[in-house]
Amino acid sequence: MASSLFAQLTQSLGAVRDPEGNILTTPFLSTCRELVHVIEKFGTALALVKSDVGGNIDRLEAAHGRNPTKYTRIFDILSDEVNTGQPTGSSSDTNGLLWLKRALEFTTVILLRLYDDRTVTLSTAASESYTATLYQYHTWYTAAAFTVALKLVPSRETFFQKVGTPGEQLMEDMKHFTDSFTPLLQQIHQFLVDHDLDFKTRV
Repeated sequence: MASSLFAQLTQSLGAVRDPEGNILTTPFLSTCRELVHVIEKFGTALALVKSDVGGNIDRLEAAHGRNPTKYTRIFDILSDEVNTGQPTGSSSDTNGLLWLKRALEFTTVILLRLYDDRTVTLSTAASESYTATLYQYHTWYTAAAFTVALKLVPSRETFFQKVGTPGEQLMEDMKHFTDSFTPLLQQIHQFLVDHDLDFKTRV
């Protein structure tokens, strides 16, 4: 049995790609939904991120449900939107995957920061990670709201107590997960860039 939320997540990643390396829609979104349980442990400070991630998972699951056979691979959903000229709308599936990717990059960067510096506070790690990831896509108003919210995260000790048994094994579980999950996010990012879908509009 997996010893922590991170170990459980890493186990689920084994089914996310097919033999050719394509990201499979259902396993990927299932893993993302499991990751929401980690985001919950950051408390109300990341409530907006949790809501955004959950909403974008729902959006992509609905797209998959329209044609499960055709949309076995997640990039096929986006390719269809590109072919029909509909990828840029705020409610598009393309924007759903784009913002899902960005929110999960933010989350994984926090985890890596906590691993790399065993003394950094969660508040500092979250603020630095926000600046390195989501900040560039946010308006002044949104950034100000995030800056205030991130001051409300729990202590790092409280966070780790919520995700497993604190100790070196938990830290290694966390690092193993981020090492395994980051390449998926990079693959999604590269697809978006290659197809001019990495929209820079601030929200």
